[in-house]
Amino acid sequence: MFNVTHQLRSVVVHLFFALVPLLVFCFAEIGEDIVITSVTAVLAYLASWFTQLIFLATYLRLGNNRTMLTRKVIELHHDALYEECRFSKSYYYWQGIQKVVQRHGNIGIYITANSAHVIPKRAFRSDIERDAFWAALNLKLKNAAGVQ
Repeated sequence: MFNVTHQLRSVVVHLFFALVPLLVFCFAEIGEDIVITSVTAVLAYLASWFTQLIFLATYLRLGNNRTMLTRKVIELHHDALYEECRFSKSYYYWQGIQKVVQRHGNIGIYITANSAHVIPKRAFRSDIERDAFWAALNLKLKNAAGVQ
């Protein structure tokens, strides 16, 4: 769900998917009913999104994502975000974290503009625990911004 929300909020992705409906208008017959052309363009736009979502679901389900879709430990250390799984251990210094977001109860920690560690809502025992983690995460980032 986080990946879908991420794509839905992307202006670049919307512009890419808007190319097909734009082509519908460009190649429409002269004198063709504008309502039919508009409905066709909207359906083409929605079909593009539907196709993308089916591809994303298939890719995540069937792809070789064992390193991405695995249990991880994420800790907030004094100087960095620590991430560990059975395949790797990583430190991401607070100054290098791009942004953090909450979507549908999930927390996304962007380590680059297009790559995030997603912590699902189910990783927390309660909303209170998730809110405490969110507050601590934002405090670490705020303190790091003051250090730069």
